[in-house]
Amino acid sequence: MGWGAFALAIVVAILFGLAYGKSSFAKQAKRQTLQALTPAQVKSDGYTSSASCRACHPSQYASWHKSYHRTMTQLAGPHSVMGRFDGTEVVSGGLLYSVYQTNDQYWAKMPDPEIIMKTIETGRRINDHNYQIRTNGVLSILDLRTVPRVNKRVVMTTGSHHYQTYWVEGSVKDPQTKRNETKYGNLLQTLPLVYLPKEQQWIPRENAFMMAPESKRMISQWNHHCIKCHSTAGNPGLTGNNTFDTRAAELGISCEACHGPSTDHARHYRSPLARYTQHFSKSSTTNIIPKTGSRWFGDPAKLDHKRSSQICGQCHGVYIYNDPKLGESFARNGPTYRPGDDIHSIRYYIQHPGPAPTPVRQEELEKNPGFFRERWWDDGTILAGGREFTAMRVSACYNKGELSCLDCHSMHQSDPVDQLKPHMRSNQACIKCHAEPEYTTSIDQHTFHKPGSTGSNCLNCHMPHTTYALLGAIRNHQIQSPSAQRSIRHGVPNACNLCHLDQTLDWTQQHLATRYGHTPLPLSAEQKNTSAALLWLLKGHAAQRAITAWHAGWQPARDTSGTDWLAPHLARLLDDPYGVVRHIANNSLGKQPGFDRFEFDFLATAPERMRLAKRAIAQWNELPSTASDTTGKSILISSDRQLMETAIQALLKNRDNRPFTIKE
Repeated sequence: MGWGAFALAIVVAILFGLAYGKSSFAKQAKRQTLQALTPAQVKSDGYTSSASCRACHPSQYASWHKSYHRTMTQLAGPHSVMGRFDGTEVVSGGLLYSVYQTNDQYWAKMPDPEIIMKTIETGRRINDHNYQIRTNGVLSILDLRTVPRVNKRVVMTTGSHHYQTYWVEGSVKDPQTKRNETKYGNLLQTLPLVYLPKEQQWIPRENAFMMAPESKRMISQWNHHCIKCHSTAGNPGLTGNNTFDTRAAELGISCEACHGPSTDHARHYRSPLARYTQHFSKSSTTNIIPKTGSRWFGDPAKLDHKRSSQICGQCHGVYIYNDPKLGESFARNGPTYRPGDDIHSIRYYIQHPGPAPTPVRQEELEKNPGFFRERWWDDGTILAGGREFTAMRVSACYNKGELSCLDCHSMHQSDPVDQLKPHMRSNQACIKCHAEPEYTTSIDQHTFHKPGSTGSNCLNCHMPHTTYALLGAIRNHQIQSPSAQRSIRHGVPNACNLCHLDQTLDWTQQHLATRYGHTPLPLSAEQKNTSAALLWLLKGHAAQRAITAWHAGWQPARDTSGTDWLAPHLARLLDDPYGVVRHIANNSLGKQPGFDRFEFDFLATAPERMRLAKRAIAQWNELPSTASDTTGKSILISSDRQLMETAIQALLKNRDNRPFTIKE
């Protein structure tokens, strides 16, 4: 190479380096700006962040890094944002929102969220748009549609699997200097939209949750609610003048959320001598770090089943603080609980009184019926998802046995979906304890189903999908035996009829009485003659409709009950008043024969939804009839494959239209 070429190469390299350096600096500057708009991630109170764990625990770090716990809360950027910020406009509750992108920044044009927040929290709701407010002692009516629209930067995300929600920056106090000071500190407001990755669709936030159509607007702030479970050691930082100086050890659910603060642990084991001493010691864990004396908790699996489950229960449970002062302390200073502590020393975990309540529990139910109705079925079975610890801790497996969350779940070496250990979707989850022949080699004598079938899967009978969460049904962690009595008395869908969708409650009750000695209860004519699934689907309340509609798309139920009769009944739910019910019903409808290309938008107007519901029924009628068609009085289809419209309309007319909200 000649000197000229060499010199040119040097110049090009320098220019490339300058360009790269400038680009990296710009990205770093943007990231620093974003961090200034979001809760500070600080190393305090013994917390040091997951980055300190990686060097010594690369495998565990890698498996955690793939989990949805890690990505529960992230700074908004190309690496985290799933939504299409492409100028899409969405109307949520009559208010217009638009989302767009500028380079690698994400923005929303929206009604001023702080005006909306203050109006909804302090005003009196007249209707969905109008609120009576008091300004300087004068009463007036504010129409939310007149609230000025402002441009807000999207700074943080929540979720990365089923759906994703977003948080926007607070209002700048001084628009001239653009200083990061707001009326409420670093309070983050919700962008009241949700993005569905599978459908690639933006939807109003109120249509992503089970909530009564007449409910007040779903407006929330990250700092005082979501922070409790969607960050590690999150401190709302509420100040005396009602502003927030929110911070966390780490956004998302990181290593220290389960293993405890690890500053001293990490510092101690930076020494090779300390690591080798630990490796060759007889003890598998070191709880007291030499010299410093600092408490290090370590491995949840080393705790007893109750104490280890409490670590999950810090988020997956329904609780209040034992003392209101503890709640105030959390709001101002952050959590006092550390993994490994006895969580019951600071929290009271609320349980539904159930069918045999104590006087104290019964009083709680009578004073707070709405609170319980939003989280439990009427018999005390858990209804709301995310409350698995609450459910499990009333089970015999937990109270009389030693079942813990860690028996089935792991943050490491597991599928990020459900975080289940290998083989924990099968009977292996149960026969570790229940090893008798009737549950293993002779299981058909217990289940009366073929070995290896879905009817001989312990989980399908004892942990049915009767909990609502994330636009669908998930397994109930209360671990109960199937019961027709709970269905008859309290309307709780039972495992038998959620698989045998074509059978009646009478059929189920007879089988449970004959095979397991259950005591039969009196039944109505409908319960004797009409499929239980159709009673829940057409006549039931919103939760019953949602759970049953989901099972109409569940493959084991489809294999058991047939698939050629469900479509016209699911079609009735395409015009349901609850968006989540319409969404679930449409998903299940798409799995029925002849409906894989049926197009339906669950956010369509009421007249359009009604038109498409009728179109779906007509489409089913147009399908060719065969000798093997499923018909019968119980499924409201006559022998000549005609819908029993009079009976169907009678069920719809008597539908349970009580307002229904589920606090998942």
